[in-house]
Amino acid sequence: MVLGSYRVFGTPGVDKVHRIGSARERTRTMIRFTVMTTELGSFAFVARDGRLVATFTPSHGGDVKRFIRERWPDAVETPRAMPRFRRQIMSFFAGRPTAFDVEIDVASYSPFQQRIFEACRCIPYGKTASYGELAAAAGTPGAARAVGNTMARNPIPIVIPCHRVVRSDGSLGGFSSPDGTREKLRLLELEGARFADCTAVA
Repeated sequence: MVLGSYRVFGTPGVDKVHRIGSARERTRTMIRFTVMTTELGSFAFVARDGRLVATFTPSHGGDVKRFIRERWPDAVETPRAMPRFRRQIMSFFAGRPTAFDVEIDVASYSPFQQRIFEACRCIPYGKTASYGELAAAAGTPGAARAVGNTMARNPIPIVIPCHRVVRSDGSLGGFSSPDGTREKLRLLELEGARFADCTAVA
């Protein structure tokens, strides 16, 4: 499939997705996290100066606050953080077509991984792409396996919609969440995506 208007950004730090400032500026950042209730359960996100660094899907359950506090001990719980993004999340989990325009911070990942993340963000709601198609869209045809490894390390699921990336035969492939491919299937069904789920759920 054609992945919309994807373009490969240049050096991280130039475009709005990867704009994080200098090392000195990063020392003054504020990390906030929010846990919210959606129609499919709890969803949590962590943001650094208004840019997402992590999201946690509903299958993470009640342990998500503890995990966030361990991973980001200086993070401040802020229930009303990023109201526009919270509205978009509520819309998404209510089953309404939603496009996320929030900025993300993936500067700690390699340039290849950043290109894959950005290409993944261009997969439209309700559609899927194969690992090979995603590799080609990011300018690295033949790197399907590396794309799979990158998706397994995706820190910002839903916004970077790795649940829309499937195998070339249309079957689900993997999904890195506590509920694994069961949650991937739920998300695809929520969007009304068409795919062959021959290996979907045991």
